[in-house]
Amino acid sequence: MEKFKKLDIFLGLNEKEIMSILSAIEYKIITLDKDEMIFFREEKMKGLHIVLKGRLSADMIKEDGKVQKIEEFVSGQTIGAAFVFGEMNRMPVDLITEEKSEILIIDKENLLKGFEKNSKFLINYLNEISNKAQFLAQKIWKGFNVKTIKEKVEEYIVENQKNNQIEIKSIKGLAEKFGVSRPSLSRVIGNLIDEEKIIRKEKNIFIIKK
Repeated sequence: MEKFKKLDIFLGLNEKEIMSILSAIEYKIITLDKDEMIFFREEKMKGLHIVLKGRLSADMIKEDGKVQKIEEFVSGQTIGAAFVFGEMNRMPVDLITEEKSEILIIDKENLLKGFEKNSKFLINYLNEISNKAQFLAQKIWKGFNVKTIKEKVEEYIVENQKNNQIEIKSIKGLAEKFGVSRPSLSRVIGNLIDEEKIIRKEKNIFIIKK
């Protein structure tokens, strides 16, 4: 129940409401080891998948054979909510585990039963789809303006800073997100440090100079 209460799909629901939904539907939980493939690109989605534990990577293979990370899913997040229903309900990316993970799966039929049981559950699902669509629209708009690596990094720092600090956990992951090489990204971050735009506080945490 503690895991379920932390899920985005159950946001705003109390324990009694969650139990009421779960008792009205059938679901299953699967455990996957690191580097296991959950979905191949174009594979049909037959239900909603939610990360209970672990971390997953949504990847696309470019024409040159290189893999680019499109998105990362962590505990609490839903996977491909927009692709469960509709005519083209196929996963648009390869989905692979980055560590041992637990996935909650609810098929379409039982998902609909859950919606009938609790309107908040339905609203959370619709919000998930709407938020993702709005995010992608914003991303497409930003993509019209070709940015340098430095501009991408500075924009990322501004959008993800907390209390005037930024945590950069993985240069490799960030390079995949930007679609650039790791050495190029490291060089840009090094230049920002040299220019004292950011100052290293701890191993992966930097203070932002306004």
